[in-house]
Amino acid sequence: MEWSFIEAVMCKMRFSEIWINWIMRCITSVKYKVLMNGQPRGNIVPERGLRQEEPLSPFIFILCTEALVSLLNHAENQGKITGMRVTRACPSVSHLLFGDDIAFFCKAEPHVCEEVMKVVRKYGQALGQCINFDKSSLLFGKRINVNV
Repeated sequence: MEWSFIEAVMCKMRFSEIWINWIMRCITSVKYKVLMNGQPRGNIVPERGLRQEEPLSPFIFILCTEALVSLLNHAENQGKITGMRVTRACPSVSHLLFGDDIAFFCKAEPHVCEEVMKVVRKYGQALGQCINFDKSSLLFGKRINVNV
């Protein structure tokens, strides 16, 4: 994750400046050494990313996914994408988040799918990550024509 993106998300969410500084100091203060023949060598200072065992990492990830949720909600409010409804009386659902997995729901129409992909690409570019299409899948309802 790009550190500038994490900081921008916290600013957009109106976190206090002191809080943002504390979080960014925790994220950016990491340094690594490599063991060579059992001896620590070098000094690697990363410029992006989160540590996997860092207790803050899951919370930072959740904060950053709020940017994706915001982009999806904006596209849905503009009528560019339409989520699915379980019944007519309930609100539509365009996405569900499960840890580091995301399920998108939309009409099986090319312009709607293109809009979802545009949102995902925009988010990924800002975040500094991209979709692994080898680990992704696409499912259609029974009534969707095979040609679609």
